[in-house]
Amino acid sequence: MKIIDRYIQAAVLQATGVVLLVVAGLSLVSTFIGEADNLGGDYTLLRMLEYVLLSMPDNIHIVFPVAALLGALSALGALAAGSELVVIRATGVSARRLAWSVARAGLVLAVISALFAEILGPWGVAYGEQVRDRARHGQQVQKIGDGLWVRDADRFVRIRGTLAQDTLVGILVYARSDRGQLRSVLTAERAGYDAGEWTLYDIQRSGFGADGVRVEHIDSMPWDVTISPEVLQLSVVKPEELSSLGLYRYIDYLRDNDVVATDYSLALWRNLVAPFTVLVLCVFALPFAFGSLRSAGAGQRLFAGGLAGVVFYMVNEITAAGGVVYGLPPWLAASLPTMALAVATVVWLRRMG
Repeated sequence: MKIIDRYIQAAVLQATGVVLLVVAGLSLVSTFIGEADNLGGDYTLLRMLEYVLLSMPDNIHIVFPVAALLGALSALGALAAGSELVVIRATGVSARRLAWSVARAGLVLAVISALFAEILGPWGVAYGEQVRDRARHGQQVQKIGDGLWVRDADRFVRIRGTLAQDTLVGILVYARSDRGQLRSVLTAERAGYDAGEWTLYDIQRSGFGADGVRVEHIDSMPWDVTISPEVLQLSVVKPEELSSLGLYRYIDYLRDNDVVATDYSLALWRNLVAPFTVLVLCVFALPFAFGSLRSAGAGQRLFAGGLAGVVFYMVNEITAAGGVVYGLPPWLAASLPTMALAVATVVWLRRMG
């Protein structure tokens, strides 16, 4: 039986590898075309290609579950078309035992998926954007959309942009009293981070009190804010581009400051559920191999798998978005489609015997 396990595992992994190569090629071309308009200056073709290659792991991570389904369906369909699965079943191997053989390959793919999601993807996005921004803007101010707002205890901070990860520009700080009244407004041209502390430069501070408004100008002063450069870096990255550890750290920061972290909690649970989704989708392909796709060609199997993958992806996205709207717990919104698919797969396999 170990020989059969290794044979099926190798077939699924090889087929999934081919699908991932195709996906990587499409991702490279798509990202390359999207970046072509930004060529110019120090952002040369070589730099753009470096950014595209660094962005690829994150793009692969997004579609990895569908790629695993296509690979498993293609491999198992080919084995069924060659009557190999029928011969294996004829020797007394049950569908459940075959499911375990497929699950072994699914476990390997789940680990690879986690590697893309937790290490390669976030690192590639972070480093790739540094390469692109440094080439396109050098040391010019990097604007953060319309400005980044963060909360720190009783203060609300707006940051216009950055010169580097540890240098901020355009600082605006609103501080309120325990009663919720505006206590002071502070503006600073820039802020620098060194030896674990922030320092503000070129400051104007307006304090509001019973005797009126007091305005003062200060060249520099320590800034006793709990926001670290790492937290700032996390706050400007999309939730789906962060690793689980990064999401956990930022969620912890948001909760410490009484800020709703639903989107980030959902992204964290989706990261945690993703490897299990890959495993379930691999096993889900097995019943198809004994059904109507047994005598189908490779093109038909890929079409059926692609259709099933797209439907699952859409249901997954709709459930996640709907869960936020209707107040479902993030863990349930992230895992509900995978749990439903797992139950359906188990029921299907039991009916097969």
